[in-house]
Amino acid sequence: MSNILVTGGSGFIGSHIIEILKEANHKVFNIDKIKSDFGDLYENIDISDSLQIEEFLKRNKIDYVYHIAAIANARRSLENVYETMVNNVAGTASILNASANSDVKKVILASTVWVYNAADKKNGKKENGNIILDEKSKILPECGGHFYTTSKLCSEFICQDFKSLKNLNFTILRYGIPYGPRMWPGLVLRAFTENALSNKPIIINGDGSAKRRFIHVKDLAKGHLLALDSRADNQIYNLEGDKDVTIKELADLVSLNIQGVKIEYIVDKSRAGELKTDSIEISNQKIKKELGWNIDVSIEDGVKSYIDWFKNNN
Repeated sequence: MSNILVTGGSGFIGSHIIEILKEANHKVFNIDKIKSDFGDLYENIDISDSLQIEEFLKRNKIDYVYHIAAIANARRSLENVYETMVNNVAGTASILNASANSDVKKVILASTVWVYNAADKKNGKKENGNIILDEKSKILPECGGHFYTTSKLCSEFICQDFKSLKNLNFTILRYGIPYGPRMWPGLVLRAFTENALSNKPIIINGDGSAKRRFIHVKDLAKGHLLALDSRADNQIYNLEGDKDVTIKELADLVSLNIQGVKIEYIVDKSRAGELKTDSIEISNQKIKKELGWNIDVSIEDGVKSYIDWFKNNN
Protein backbone atom coordinates (compact mmCIF):
# COMPACT_ATOMS: atom_id res chain seq x y z
CA MET A 1 0.00 0.00 0.00
CA SER A 2 1.25 3.47 -0.92
CA ASN A 3 0.27 6.94 0.24
CA ILE A 4 -0.93 8.80 -2.86
CA LEU A 5 -1.95 12.40 -3.47
CA VAL A 6 -4.40 13.27 -6.24
CA THR A 7 -4.67 16.96 -7.06
CA GLY A 8 -8.08 17.78 -8.46
CA GLY A 9 -9.48 14.64 -6.85
CA SER A 10 -13.00 16.03 -6.52
CA GLY A 11 -13.39 16.45 -10.26
CA PHE A 12 -14.57 14.26 -13.10
CA ILE A 13 -11.34 12.36 -13.80
CA GLY A 14 -9.66 12.77 -10.42
CA SER A 15 -12.58 11.20 -8.54
CA HIS A 16 -12.44 8.08 -10.72
CA ILE A 17 -8.68 7.83 -10.23
CA ILE A 18 -9.22 7.95 -6.47
CA GLU A 19 -11.82 5.20 -6.70
CA ILE A 20 -9.56 2.80 -8.62
CA LEU A 21 -6.60 3.55 -6.33
CA LYS A 22 -8.67 2.82 -3.25
CA GLU A 23 -9.91 -0.42 -4.83
CA ALA A 24 -6.21 -1.34 -5.09
CA ASN A 25 -5.88 -0.68 -1.32
CA HIS A 26 -3.84 2.52 -1.52
CA LYS A 27 -4.35 5.36 0.94
CA VAL A 28 -5.43 8.34 -1.13
CA PHE A 29 -5.32 12.05 -0.29
CA ASN A 30 -7.30 14.66 -2.22
CA ILE A 31 -6.34 18.31 -2.74
CA ASP A 32 -8.99 20.35 -4.54
CA LYS A 33 -10.80 23.66 -4.34
CA ILE A 34 -14.07 21.71 -4.20
CA LYS A 35 -14.69 19.72 -1.03
CA SER A 36 -15.79 16.13 -1.53
CA ASP A 37 -15.79 12.72 0.14
CA PHE A 38 -13.42 11.25 -2.44
CA GLY A 39 -10.22 10.03 -0.81
CA ASP A 40 -9.24 9.23 2.76
CA LEU A 41 -8.34 12.84 3.53
CA TYR A 42 -9.38 16.10 1.84
CA GLU A 43 -7.61 19.45 2.10
CA ASN A 44 -8.16 22.73 0.26
CA ILE A 45 -4.63 23.86 -0.66
CA ASP A 46 -3.72 26.21 -3.49
CA ILE A 47 -1.52 24.17 -5.84
CA SER A 48 0.54 27.29 -6.59
CA ASP A 49 1.67 27.41 -2.93
CA SER A 50 4.67 25.12 -3.28
CA LEU A 51 5.77 25.45 0.35
CA GLN A 52 2.35 24.44 1.67
CA ILE A 53 2.22 21.54 -0.78
CA GLU A 54 5.68 20.45 0.35
CA GLU A 55 4.61 20.52 4.00
CA PHE A 56 1.55 18.41 3.11
CA LEU A 57 3.65 15.85 1.22
CA LYS A 58 6.12 15.47 4.09
CA ARG A 59 3.48 15.41 6.82
CA ASN A 60 1.52 12.64 5.09
CA LYS A 61 4.57 10.74 3.79
CA ILE A 62 3.28 10.82 0.22
CA ASP A 63 4.86 8.27 -2.13
CA TYR A 64 3.21 9.21 -5.44
CA VAL A 65 1.47 12.32 -6.78
CA TYR A 66 -1.15 12.35 -9.52
CA HIS A 67 -1.31 15.92 -10.78
CA ILE A 68 -4.76 16.20 -12.36
CA ALA A 69 -5.81 19.71 -11.27
CA ALA A 70 -5.81 22.06 -14.26
CA ILE A 71 -7.93 24.22 -16.48
CA ALA A 72 -8.97 21.63 -19.05
CA ASN A 73 -11.68 23.59 -20.85
CA ALA A 74 -10.33 24.75 -24.20
CA ARG A 75 -12.82 27.59 -24.53
CA ARG A 76 -12.00 28.86 -21.05
CA SER A 77 -8.29 28.70 -21.96
CA LEU A 78 -8.97 30.80 -25.03
CA GLU A 79 -10.81 33.44 -23.01
CA ASN A 80 -8.54 33.42 -19.92
CA VAL A 81 -4.99 32.95 -21.11
CA TYR A 82 -3.23 34.23 -17.99
CA GLU A 83 -5.40 32.11 -15.67
CA THR A 84 -4.65 29.05 -17.82
CA MET A 85 -0.89 29.56 -17.69
CA VAL A 86 -0.88 30.24 -13.94
CA ASN A 87 -2.90 27.10 -13.18
CA ASN A 88 -1.53 24.71 -15.76
CA VAL A 89 2.12 25.78 -15.99
CA ALA A 90 2.98 27.50 -12.71
CA GLY A 91 0.74 25.04 -10.84
CA THR A 92 2.61 22.10 -12.33
CA ALA A 93 5.98 23.67 -11.50
CA SER A 94 4.79 24.16 -7.91
CA ILE A 95 3.72 20.51 -7.53
CA LEU A 96 6.96 19.24 -9.08
CA ASN A 97 9.11 21.52 -6.92
CA ALA A 98 7.36 20.38 -3.74
CA SER A 99 7.65 16.73 -4.80
CA ALA A 100 11.37 17.06 -5.59
CA ASN A 101 11.94 18.49 -2.10
CA SER A 102 10.06 15.61 -0.47
CA ASP A 103 10.34 11.81 -0.64
CA VAL A 104 7.92 11.49 -3.58
CA LYS A 105 8.93 8.63 -5.86
CA LYS A 106 7.12 9.83 -8.95
CA VAL A 107 4.67 12.42 -10.29
CA ILE A 108 2.05 11.26 -12.81
CA LEU A 109 0.99 14.19 -14.96
CA ALA A 110 -2.33 14.53 -16.77
CA SER A 111 -1.72 15.83 -20.29
CA THR A 112 -3.64 15.65 -23.55
CA VAL A 113 -3.46 14.35 -27.11
CA TRP A 114 -4.02 17.99 -28.08
CA VAL A 115 -0.22 18.32 -27.88
CA TYR A 116 -0.19 16.59 -31.28
CA ASN A 117 -1.43 19.88 -32.68
CA ALA A 118 2.27 20.70 -32.43
CA ALA A 119 3.54 17.44 -33.96
CA ASP A 120 5.57 17.23 -37.16
CA LYS A 121 2.82 15.85 -39.39
CA LYS A 122 4.77 16.24 -42.65
CA ASN A 123 7.23 13.51 -41.70
CA GLY A 124 4.79 11.24 -39.86
CA LYS A 125 4.27 7.61 -40.78
CA LYS A 126 1.26 7.08 -43.05
CA GLU A 127 -1.19 4.19 -42.89
CA ASN A 128 -4.54 3.82 -44.71
CA GLY A 129 -4.33 7.47 -45.75
CA ASN A 130 -3.87 8.70 -42.15
CA ILE A 131 -0.78 10.12 -40.51
CA ILE A 132 0.09 8.00 -37.48
CA LEU A 133 1.30 9.98 -34.48
CA ASP A 134 2.74 8.42 -31.35
CA GLU A 135 4.84 9.29 -28.33
CA LYS A 136 7.98 9.48 -30.49
CA SER A 137 6.50 12.02 -32.92
CA LYS A 138 8.56 15.20 -33.04
CA ILE A 139 6.92 18.16 -31.33
CA LEU A 140 7.29 21.56 -32.99
CA PRO A 141 6.40 24.21 -30.38
CA GLU A 142 5.79 26.82 -33.06
CA CYS A 143 2.80 24.75 -34.22
CA GLY A 144 0.96 24.58 -30.87
CA GLY A 145 -2.13 26.29 -32.21
CA HIS A 146 -3.96 26.79 -28.88
CA PHE A 147 -3.23 28.20 -25.42
CA TYR A 148 -4.43 24.96 -23.83
CA THR A 149 -2.04 22.93 -26.00
CA THR A 150 0.84 25.23 -25.11
CA SER A 151 0.09 25.04 -21.38
CA LYS A 152 0.21 21.25 -21.45
CA LEU A 153 3.37 21.14 -23.56
CA CYS A 154 5.06 23.46 -21.06
CA SER A 155 3.96 21.18 -18.21
CA GLU A 156 5.45 18.17 -19.99
CA PHE A 157 8.75 19.98 -20.59
CA ILE A 158 8.94 21.00 -16.93
CA CYS A 159 8.43 17.35 -15.88
CA GLN A 160 11.34 16.30 -18.04
CA ASP A 161 13.51 19.12 -16.66
CA PHE A 162 12.79 18.02 -13.08
CA LYS A 163 13.96 14.52 -14.00
CA SER A 164 17.19 15.68 -15.61
CA LEU A 165 17.98 18.37 -13.01
CA LYS A 166 16.37 17.10 -9.78
CA ASN A 167 16.08 13.35 -10.51
CA LEU A 168 12.30 13.36 -9.95
CA ASN A 169 10.62 10.54 -11.85
CA PHE A 170 7.52 11.21 -13.93
CA THR A 171 4.94 9.52 -16.10
CA ILE A 172 2.99 11.65 -18.57
CA LEU A 173 -0.46 10.45 -19.65
CA ARG A 174 -1.91 12.14 -22.73
CA TYR A 175 -5.69 11.85 -22.64
CA GLY A 176 -8.03 11.38 -25.54
CA ILE A 177 -11.58 12.67 -25.08
CA PRO A 178 -12.90 11.29 -21.78
CA TYR A 179 -16.55 10.66 -21.04
CA GLY A 180 -18.60 8.98 -18.34
CA PRO A 181 -20.23 9.66 -14.97
CA ARG A 182 -19.54 13.04 -13.38
CA MET A 183 -18.24 14.51 -16.64
CA TRP A 184 -17.90 18.30 -16.89
CA PRO A 185 -20.66 20.56 -18.24
CA GLY A 186 -19.97 21.45 -21.85
CA LEU A 187 -18.40 18.14 -22.85
CA VAL A 188 -20.09 16.90 -25.97
CA LEU A 189 -21.88 13.77 -24.68
CA ARG A 190 -23.14 15.58 -21.59
CA ALA A 191 -24.39 18.47 -23.73
CA PHE A 192 -26.15 16.08 -26.11
CA THR A 193 -27.70 14.16 -23.19
CA GLU A 194 -28.87 17.29 -21.35
CA ASN A 195 -30.55 18.67 -24.46
CA ALA A 196 -32.15 15.36 -25.42
CA LEU A 197 -33.62 14.78 -21.95
CA SER A 198 -34.91 18.38 -21.89
CA ASN A 199 -36.70 17.93 -25.24
CA LYS A 200 -34.26 20.32 -26.87
CA PRO A 201 -32.46 19.57 -30.15
CA ILE A 202 -28.92 18.21 -30.12
CA ILE A 203 -26.66 20.96 -31.48
CA ILE A 204 -23.78 19.86 -33.73
CA ASN A 205 -21.04 22.27 -34.76
CA GLY A 206 -20.39 21.79 -38.49
CA ASP A 207 -21.75 18.89 -40.50
CA GLY A 208 -21.11 16.21 -37.88
CA SER A 209 -18.39 14.47 -39.88
CA ALA A 210 -15.57 15.43 -37.49
CA LYS A 211 -14.03 12.29 -35.98
CA ARG A 212 -13.11 11.72 -32.36
CA ARG A 213 -11.78 8.79 -30.34
CA PHE A 214 -13.62 8.81 -27.04
CA ILE A 215 -12.32 6.99 -23.97
CA HIS A 216 -14.48 5.98 -21.03
CA VAL A 217 -13.29 7.42 -17.74
CA LYS A 218 -13.00 3.95 -16.18
CA ASP A 219 -10.55 2.91 -18.90
CA LEU A 220 -8.71 6.20 -18.37
CA ALA A 221 -8.50 5.57 -14.63
CA LYS A 222 -7.16 2.07 -15.26
CA GLY A 223 -4.25 3.62 -17.19
CA HIS A 224 -3.43 5.76 -14.15
CA LEU A 225 -3.25 2.71 -11.89
CA LEU A 226 -0.86 1.03 -14.33
CA ALA A 227 1.30 4.16 -14.35
CA LEU A 228 2.49 3.28 -10.83
CA ASP A 229 4.53 0.46 -12.40
CA SER A 230 8.25 1.24 -12.47
CA ARG A 231 8.26 0.34 -16.18
CA ALA A 232 6.31 3.57 -16.69
CA ASP A 233 8.98 5.71 -15.04
CA ASN A 234 9.95 8.69 -17.21
CA GLN A 235 7.69 7.57 -20.05
CA ILE A 236 4.90 9.22 -22.03
CA TYR A 237 1.75 7.27 -22.93
CA ASN A 238 -1.31 8.03 -25.03
CA LEU A 239 -4.58 7.07 -23.33
CA GLU A 240 -6.58 7.28 -26.54
CA GLY A 241 -9.65 5.41 -27.73
CA ASP A 242 -9.57 2.63 -30.31
CA LYS A 243 -12.45 3.60 -32.55
CA ASP A 244 -13.15 6.64 -34.73
CA VAL A 245 -16.61 8.04 -33.97
CA THR A 246 -18.06 10.99 -35.83
CA ILE A 247 -20.01 13.61 -33.89
CA LYS A 248 -23.07 12.64 -35.95
CA GLU A 249 -22.63 8.99 -34.92
CA LEU A 250 -22.39 10.05 -31.28
CA ALA A 251 -25.64 12.01 -31.64
CA ASP A 252 -27.24 8.95 -33.22
CA LEU A 253 -26.17 6.80 -30.26
CA VAL A 254 -27.85 9.28 -27.91
CA SER A 255 -31.00 9.17 -30.02
CA LEU A 256 -31.05 5.37 -29.79
CA ASN A 257 -31.36 5.68 -26.02
CA ILE A 258 -33.61 8.77 -25.83
CA GLN A 259 -36.66 8.85 -28.06
CA GLY A 260 -37.72 11.80 -30.20
CA VAL A 261 -34.36 13.58 -30.42
CA LYS A 262 -33.89 16.24 -33.10
CA ILE A 263 -30.48 17.30 -34.44
CA GLU A 264 -29.51 20.81 -35.56
CA TYR A 265 -26.27 21.94 -37.22
CA ILE A 266 -24.49 25.26 -36.59
CA VAL A 267 -21.10 26.89 -37.16
CA ASP A 268 -19.36 27.88 -33.90
CA LYS A 269 -16.33 30.07 -34.62
CA SER A 270 -15.34 30.16 -30.93
CA ARG A 271 -13.98 26.62 -31.24
CA ALA A 272 -10.92 27.70 -33.21
CA GLY A 273 -7.65 25.89 -32.57
CA GLU A 274 -9.11 22.51 -31.58
CA LEU A 275 -7.21 19.35 -32.47
CA LYS A 276 -8.08 18.28 -36.01
CA THR A 277 -8.16 14.47 -36.21
CA ASP A 278 -9.73 13.87 -39.63
CA SER A 279 -6.43 12.90 -41.29
CA ILE A 280 -4.41 11.73 -38.29
CA GLU A 281 -4.49 8.75 -35.97
CA ILE A 282 -3.01 8.91 -32.48
CA SER A 283 -1.61 5.52 -31.53
CA ASN A 284 -2.31 3.92 -28.14
CA GLN A 285 -0.13 0.86 -28.82
CA LYS A 286 2.76 1.79 -26.53
CA ILE A 287 0.80 1.55 -23.27
CA LYS A 288 -0.90 -1.62 -24.48
CA LYS A 289 2.41 -3.33 -25.23
CA GLU A 290 4.42 -2.06 -22.26
CA LEU A 291 1.85 -2.01 -19.44
CA GLY A 292 -0.92 -4.30 -20.69
CA TRP A 293 -3.58 -1.59 -20.81
CA ASN A 294 -6.72 -2.26 -22.82
CA ILE A 295 -10.13 -0.73 -23.42
CA ASP A 296 -13.04 -2.51 -21.73
CA VAL A 297 -15.93 -0.10 -22.32
CA SER A 298 -17.21 0.21 -25.90
CA ILE A 299 -18.63 3.54 -27.06
CA GLU A 300 -22.06 1.93 -27.43
CA ASP A 301 -22.09 0.57 -23.88
CA GLY A 302 -20.47 3.70 -22.51
CA VAL A 303 -23.07 6.06 -24.00
CA LYS A 304 -25.96 3.90 -22.76
CA SER A 305 -24.54 3.60 -19.23
CA TYR A 306 -23.81 7.33 -19.09
CA ILE A 307 -27.37 8.25 -20.06
CA ASP A 308 -28.70 5.84 -17.41
CA TRP A 309 -26.36 7.38 -14.82
CA PHE A 310 -27.36 10.91 -15.82
CA LYS A 311 -31.07 10.11 -15.47
CA ASN A 312 -30.50 8.77 -11.97
CA ASN A 313 -28.24 11.59 -10.75
CA ASN A 314 -29.77 14.78 -12.15
